[in-house]
Formats: sequence, structure tokens, C-alpha cells
Amino acid sequence: MAPDVKTTSDRPHKVVMIGMDAGEYSLVEQWCDDGSLPNLAALRKRGASGKLASTAGWLAGSPWPSFYTSTTPSEHGLYHYLIWRPEKMTHERPAPDWLPLDPFWRDIGRAGRDVIALDIPIAYAPVPFPGIEISGWATYETLESPASHPPERLSQIVREFGPPPFDNEAAHMMSPSELIEVRDQCVRTTLLTGKVGAAMMAREKWDLFLTCFAATHRAGHQLWDEANMSGTPTPEQAAELSSAMKAVYEATDVAIGQMLEQAGPDATVIVFSLHGMGVNISRSDVMREMLARVLDDSRSNRNGPVSNRRPVDRLRAFVPIRWRTKIKTKLPRLIQDWLTLFWRTSDIDWATTKAFSMFSDLDGYVRVNLKGREPEGIVSPGTEYDVLLDRIERGLKTFVDADTGESVVGRTIRANELDPKVETVHRTIPDMMIHWATTSAAKHRQIVSPEFGAIDWPTPGRHPQARSGNHRPNGFFIAAGDHIAPCGVVEGAHIIDLAPTIYELMSLPMPATMKGKPLAVLMDAKIAGH
Repeated sequence: MAPDVKTTSDRPHKVVMIGMDAGEYSLVEQWCDDGSLPNLAALRKRGASGKLASTAGWLAGSPWPSFYTSTTPSEHGLYHYLIWRPEKMTHERPAPDWLPLDPFWRDIGRAGRDVIALDIPIAYAPVPFPGIEISGWATYETLESPASHPPERLSQIVREFGPPPFDNEAAHMMSPSELIEVRDQCVRTTLLTGKVGAAMMAREKWDLFLTCFAATHRAGHQLWDEANMSGTPTPEQAAELSSAMKAVYEATDVAIGQMLEQAGPDATVIVFSLHGMGVNISRSDVMREMLARVLDDSRSNRNGPVSNRRPVDRLRAFVPIRWRTKIKTKLPRLIQDWLTLFWRTSDIDWATTKAFSMFSDLDGYVRVNLKGREPEGIVSPGTEYDVLLDRIERGLKTFVDADTGESVVGRTIRANELDPKVETVHRTIPDMMIHWATTSAAKHRQIVSPEFGAIDWPTPGRHPQARSGNHRPNGFFIAAGDHIAPCGVVEGAHIIDLAPTIYELMSLPMPATMKGKPLAVLMDAKIAGH
């Protein structure tokens, strides 16, 4: 059964959209059922809920742009905070001048509805529009520095509620006490976000209110399990950490309840997540070396351990990662991006490089140095291109864990298979995407291939990114209100259907550029997905 979205020609009821960034639906279901999340449980009981298919299935950083444009990454091209810009032969932070994206809430504001948007991730800084938007106050997933429209709104929030409450994410192993502080910061930030949201609802005119809790994302990366813990916790610390994720979700439920109370009983409410979370399976830290082995025709000995690390890489390894992280986060964002790319993607000889590993922090991305697309391309389109990708795919799939013999690579997909509905794939998209095996990557000591030798895991027994959790494809939604029939579990919805649903609820025509469908239309047509 599908949610029955009713519309009228009159001004619609108020709509509240609350994101739980990277919120994991299996946890929400579990804790709704056991009474830990009473506000979400009540919302679910009187409305509709279900999983959302997501563009995170292959491009983990693409869900938010896909959500707010209702298009796929094959069309909009934004899938990470650093993406490939072929005309410059480098990765760059996205910018409106070369990758324009217009979030739907700004369009709805221009259509005459009163809009408030608070801390929506992975969107460009607010521009003048008939509405209120604050970006980068309580979220760390930003493309630009914190800002607002009108400009004074951010400073008003800071004066009343304090400066941005999140620290930078630690990229090093953390002690039990540090992990407990992560939990506490996530809880504090969540409750504070709830207060800010409720205050804005009370003070401002609004037809559409959007916000997002970033703490479910941060907690998922750092509190998923103990794989990023250094040292041994005391029994008391172990007890606290065993329920750390739950504490963050419980705080989110409290904050959601506070905002819904302020919104009033007549508001239509959609709580959602665009992707989930699970154990960290990323092998992206060895992806560059794996690809280099597969493409290296010169090595005579393919069976022994080989290190292709530069002298500067070996020197860097002597500096404790905790020190490197602390220094890097103090630098301007432009310098941080430069350093990230220097360590991960620099030192490429384009005259001899047929394919290279693109920047990523979960799945593996391969880009072919293609003639006619890359200015320094050396691979011809057509047969040479296809044969090269076949070779790469076969080679990568030969790598296994040295101790268990389990494959490291799960599935692969090519750009032209990513979205069959799109005739021309966006110029920024990888040519091949690699899903890793679903086992924890923290357990590796070494990965080996009978053809391409052994690669030492950078941090044996733990993950180089110091993240115990990482993204999973499915999101979810829970919707309730006078406009939503209490129909229980919904199947077949997609994250790009959320924005069209808002247009339907607000009695506005959906932009022709949007590829999603309002949920009622989608379900009535019994479309299984996108």
C-alpha cells in the first residue's frame, strides 16, 4: 500500500522535513520497536515508512545532491567533496561556476512559499532567494564555509546558541575517553540543533521547514564498533561505549519531538535518511596500488611483496597520524584539499598513464585517461577503452585477503551502466566503480594476488581512515500528517522521489528537470525502483 498524498488548490498545510544524515534504518526499526525512540515510533505508527533506494549504491557522496535536485549523479555530476575536473586534469572542490546545482527549497521559495532551511549537507552556500537558509552551523559536510541568507542570520544563531558545535572528525585511532567525548559532542549538538530548529519555527513564517542532524553521520563513522579504538576501556567505559550509538539516536528522537511539538499537529512530517551505515569495508587506501599492479607491464616478479611508495610517503609514515591530523585541520581549506590530493593522487605521469585511481573514501573509482575527454588522454575510445576496463576488472578481482583467502573486490559497474536512462554520463563520473567485499577491512594484514603480488595493509588489524563505520546504500523515510495515509510499510521508493513529493504536498508544479516522482504516483504505478 502506498501513501496517499492529497492536494488541493488552496495553500497547503505546513511541511517539515527532518534528515538523519546517514541514519541506519535497521537501528531505527530496532529502537522504535523496543521503545527507545518514542517520537519516531509514534510517527511511524500513524503514517507511512519504508526503505529508500539511493544513489549511494555506487557513489557514496552523491545522495544529498541527488535528493535536492531529484536527478542522478550521472546527470548532476557531484559525488564527493573533491571530484575530477577533466579540463584541468585534477580533482577540485565543486563550485557553482563550473558545476551549478540549485536545491529545490530555493525554487520553492521563489514560487512564493515561505521556506526555512537549516544545515542541509553538501549544498553550496546560500544565495539570495525569498527564504531563510543557514549552512554549515551544525553540520561538517559542507562544500563552502558557513554562511546564511539573509547574511545576518548565521551571526544571530551564533550569538544566541554559540559557534558551530562540531569539531573536525578525527582521522586517527581514539582512546575510550575520546570516543566517549565523540558521543557526548554528538548528543550535545543534536539537542542544540533541535532547540535552534524549534526556535526558528516559533519566530519565523514558514510553509516548508527543512533541517538535518549531522550527528547520526559522525556517530556512524566513529562509534559503529571498536575497530578504531586504541587502548583497553575500563568496564565502565566499555558499558558506555556499548550504547554510544543508541544514545545519539535517542537524542535525535528527543530533538525531533521538540521540533514536531513546535510545528503543531497539522504539519505534514517527513523524517528521512538518504543512505545508511555499517561496518567499514573501504579498501580505497590500497586502491591506487592495486591498480598500479594491474597496469604495470614491466614487473618481472609478480609474486613477492613490493612497495611503490615514494620516499616522501615513507617519510610521512614516520609522523604519527594524530599529529598530522591535528596540524592539517588548522590549515585553510584550500591547503587541506591540496594536501589530500598530493598524498592520494599526485605524481602521475599522464604521458604513460592509461588509467588512474580517483579520490574516494569508500568505493574504488577508476578513470581512464581518454583521448578527446582528458586533454592529455592516451587511450582511444571504443575497443581500446573497453579492453582496458576488462583488464582492470579482471586484475582487481584476483586480490584476496592473505590470511582468509576471501576476495577483496565484490562487484564492479561501469559508467554507461550506472544510469541506463541517461544518454550522456556527466564528465566528472568515474569510468568504473568498485564495490568492496562486505567484510570489515580493519582485519587485513596483507592482500595478495597470484598475478600481481602482495600489498601490505597500511595499518594491520585496523582501518587507515580510523573509521569503524562507513556508508551503506539504503536510506529510509517515515512520513505522517493529514496528507499522508497511515498505510504502514512502503516499498519501491527512491531518494529522488522526496523532492517531487514536496512539490505535490505544496501544490506546486514540479520542475521539468526532476527525474523522481511524487511518492503516491510512484507507488500507485507499482514501480519497483529506478
